[in-house]
Amino acid sequence: MLRLGGFSLATAAVVSACGEHERGQVGRVGTAGTTTSLPTAVVTNDTLLRTASSIEHSVIAVYEQVIGDSELLDAKYDEMAKRLRDDHVAAAEALETLTTSVGGEAWICANPKFDDVIVTPVLDRITKGSEATATASAVEPSDDPHRDILHFLHGLESVTGAMYQSFVPQLTEAELRGEAMKAAVRSARHAALLALTINPDRPGGLVNFTDAVNAEPASPPTTVAATTTTQNIASPAGGAAPAAPVQQTEIPTVTAIPSQFGSLAATPLVIGRGDENGTRLKLNLETPSLNSFVYAYMKPAC
Repeated sequence: MLRLGGFSLATAAVVSACGEHERGQVGRVGTAGTTTSLPTAVVTNDTLLRTASSIEHSVIAVYEQVIGDSELLDAKYDEMAKRLRDDHVAAAEALETLTTSVGGEAWICANPKFDDVIVTPVLDRITKGSEATATASAVEPSDDPHRDILHFLHGLESVTGAMYQSFVPQLTEAELRGEAMKAAVRSARHAALLALTINPDRPGGLVNFTDAVNAEPASPPTTVAATTTTQNIASPAGGAAPAAPVQQTEIPTVTAIPSQFGSLAATPLVIGRGDENGTRLKLNLETPSLNSFVYAYMKPAC
């Protein structure tokens, strides 16, 4: 009787709690936690300017890391890298001034999303390699850091130029669009200089004949030759069989004039040493989008 009575009382309490106490409201058991509304993310002029300055600071940080480090950047390119870095410093300062002029808060830090997804993984793969996981073997640091750093800098300059080009139709003031176009040209020139530095053999380093209209190359475009590593395979007799080459992923050729001006296509980047299958780290560098914009509600952490 006691068990039955207790069960009846508990059931009655639940039924009472689940019934309608007020018109249009459903009863509930317990107290629900409070919810926090998401901040409003609006793409405005200052959002685009803050995003642009954040990418500039990400690029500046990469230049700062490699300049003077002869293991990453050949010392003969230090002066060139300093000039390109200084251009980005000036661009970041101009963007911060423009941000303030449109009523926004200047962004003086690197772009968190871009750093997490692009900058840190690339630099780690070049300098540290990658650790072994449950599904993949460890990969040693880059077999040619000088090559990879130049290709990375070229990729950063290319995607920065594309970013400005993508922002031109989104900015609502003519003055801001003009500044974005100037910045796009500057980064495109940087990318062209780095392409010729990486691949100085003309015409291969000058123009992409695949995309060029009516191009008649005197010789086929040059490419970065695929490299090989070797693995020793033990023979049944206990001796060592001839080394079996492992083909490394080919690194795409970069050119000073990759295609028509203003292309927003992703920039492919292939760097680092190949894994046990010869596969290098492959990324597509794309212009910032909604998930990497620096909105007005975000506060700098640097």
